[in-house]
Amino acid sequence: MKADTPMRRFVIRMKDISSNGILGAYDLPDGEFDERIETTLTRRHTKETLSDPNKYTILTPVTDFDYLDTNCRYYDIMFPLYAFRLVKISLSVLRPTPEEDFSLQDLKVLYRLRWAEETSFRELKYTIGLINWHSRKPSAIHQELVARMILYNFCEMVTTHAVPENKSENKLIYKINFATAVNICRAYLRNGGDETEIMQLIQRNLTPVRLNRKYPMNLRPKRNRDFVYRAA
Repeated sequence: MKADTPMRRFVIRMKDISSNGILGAYDLPDGEFDERIETTLTRRHTKETLSDPNKYTILTPVTDFDYLDTNCRYYDIMFPLYAFRLVKISLSVLRPTPEEDFSLQDLKVLYRLRWAEETSFRELKYTIGLINWHSRKPSAIHQELVARMILYNFCEMVTTHAVPENKSENKLIYKINFATAVNICRAYLRNGGDETEIMQLIQRNLTPVRLNRKYPMNLRPKRNRDFVYRAA
């Protein structure tokens, strides 16, 4: 352990072990495994750090890591972290099923039922703003998580009661713009106001429902927002 290494708790989401992330530098088995990995994160390119890749993991300047600065040049890290284990297992979840058990229409219905959960996760991450934390303390992070969940449930409840008026002459069907509704609900919770006017304002901000739209996914690498910027 380095003398200037602080002891803090945080969680890292580990992606594919064959990617260019931290785990990609280690020779992990192809099959199932239960491993413990210890390394020291640093940004220093010295003779010591370059000569021992099994001990040091050198982060690039564009890699965000809030705990490395002028006061902390080395950060000891271990996988698994506390109660988290680095494991890889094989599951036989997907298996061939007879057509009489699950028809193509049945699979479409199941996929449609799952889609509401994916939409909820998207709204929580981007519209509500749960993709970035604004604190280092676990208690404060838990408080922020609960607050964002309460805000999400409140906005969902409000938008459920705000039924848009679809006129017969409209070419498209319209629904409540959830992103705009969240901003309106935030302003209401901060400043108050007349509930009837708030509901009418939400009902005026609509977005069209365009069916059968198909377009390729635009996959772009997304960097984490700097912690100092989030805290400000």
